[in-house]
Amino acid sequence: MITARFLLLAIVLLGYGCVPTPDRPSAGHLETIPKADRSHLSQQIPNPVTRAPVVPEPTPPVAQETYSVVVTDVPLAELLFTLARDAKMNIDVHPGLSGKVTLNAIDQTLLQILDRIAAQVPIRYHFEDDLLVVEADQPYLRSYYIDYVNLVRNSKSSNGVSTQIATTGQSALEGSGGGGGGGSSSSGSNSSSTSVTTTSENQFWKQLRTNIASFIGLGNEDGNVDVSVIVNAETGLLTVRATQAQHLLIQEYLDRLMTSAQRQVLIEATVVEVELNDNYQFGVDWSVLADNGTGLSVSQNLLGSNLNSPPVFKVDYLTNKSWGSIASSVKMLQEFGNVKVLSSPKIMAINNQTALLKVVENVVYFTLEADTVTNQTNSQTTFTSTPHTVPVGFVMSVTPQISRDEAITLNVRPTISRVTGFVNDPNPALASNDIISQIPQIQVREMESVLRVRSNQMAVLGGLIQDSIQLNDQGIPGLTELDYVGDAFTYRNNKIKKSELVIFLRPRVIASIDQQLDTYTDYLPDPTAPLGPRYANEQRKRN
Repeated sequence: MITARFLLLAIVLLGYGCVPTPDRPSAGHLETIPKADRSHLSQQIPNPVTRAPVVPEPTPPVAQETYSVVVTDVPLAELLFTLARDAKMNIDVHPGLSGKVTLNAIDQTLLQILDRIAAQVPIRYHFEDDLLVVEADQPYLRSYYIDYVNLVRNSKSSNGVSTQIATTGQSALEGSGGGGGGGSSSSGSNSSSTSVTTTSENQFWKQLRTNIASFIGLGNEDGNVDVSVIVNAETGLLTVRATQAQHLLIQEYLDRLMTSAQRQVLIEATVVEVELNDNYQFGVDWSVLADNGTGLSVSQNLLGSNLNSPPVFKVDYLTNKSWGSIASSVKMLQEFGNVKVLSSPKIMAINNQTALLKVVENVVYFTLEADTVTNQTNSQTTFTSTPHTVPVGFVMSVTPQISRDEAITLNVRPTISRVTGFVNDPNPALASNDIISQIPQIQVREMESVLRVRSNQMAVLGGLIQDSIQLNDQGIPGLTELDYVGDAFTYRNNKIKKSELVIFLRPRVIASIDQQLDTYTDYLPDPTAPLGPRYANEQRKRN
């Protein structure tokens, strides 16, 4: 009986264990909280503001007291004391002041009257609380901070072509009879040369010191400057000993000078080579693009009326988006043939400073010199090789001048060079020893021009057309080399290509770096981004 009870209890416990465990709420589960009575809060919440408070009208500035002074040949000290008495102000007049003043001032402030007096008599004044101090305008030291790099730059470029053909001749005139004969010889040369040399000298600090000395009358014919002008280019500090009137002129001059010297321009250049098709063998017809309603306007002035409108060939792309106009112009050139962009640089330059962009590959070649020494038994030849490098690629130098109305005068010189082939050195000493020395043939296309455009206006330099011949010979190997009949087994597909080089230039005056260069911020690294694994390891090593 007891065994049956234990068996029944075991079955019950086993069945109870098979029952699934009920879900238990998580400890972090949000429990339903009964809403509290918030009726007492309705009295604490203020009514919403339906009308903003009215901003009070600005109070007008306190009107300064004005005075009327009419004097003729009055001593300076007497006039100053009279003004101080009427203005109820303390005054100190330093000894040594002299001169007389003639003045007619109606309802003017004290500062205006003092400035007019200082224009007639060399004085300077300043206020110390309620004290007016007037003293003679004697020279004193004042320092000016000049934010300009301590640099002397001299750039020089030369572009020239020279051809020369030398001719020599011999002629003889012989007489008859008893006389003898005489001879004469003549030689001459037929040469032609064209050269353009551009020189730019930028000596900012030296010129600044000379100009400041001219303001205070310290310059001389030798260019020496008195010690009253002290220039420290390393720290950008200019110290001048001058009168107050001279300091005012110097400050005005420096303000205009630095405003002009710190102007800078972003120059976008795109060099395109157009392989002309059969319909445009005379070059790119810009009038076609202007007539198609593409937004491109072409203006060409070959004469120029004055310096503000010099002769230049300009292309404007009328669009609300100034960026991308060069890319649109390049796409439109596809109408004339296959377009290949050779280079698309962007370079910034400061006012009247030459900027140089150079993307080249230095091609190395060697020149060999043979030196033969002959003795009684044999001869010995010694060869000396000299390495040379020639840059091949794209080089552009540009010097901008930016006016106050954002008109830009550019002196630009783009140069494109490439290797077209190699020629062997015809030195007989090399040929006798079966030595071949190849020298590269370089094709150079360049132009130099001075042009004037507006900011964001695009200028075009074009017209460099060249012909190239591509020889393609195909045939049966072995048979094409036979004499007389080799041409019968040869297929020739020679092509003559004509291409034009077009250079787009668009300068853009940069008045604010943060705002006008925002287009390029997407291509710059984020300074707040975490460092990569390589730079992070280097940073840990430094620490």
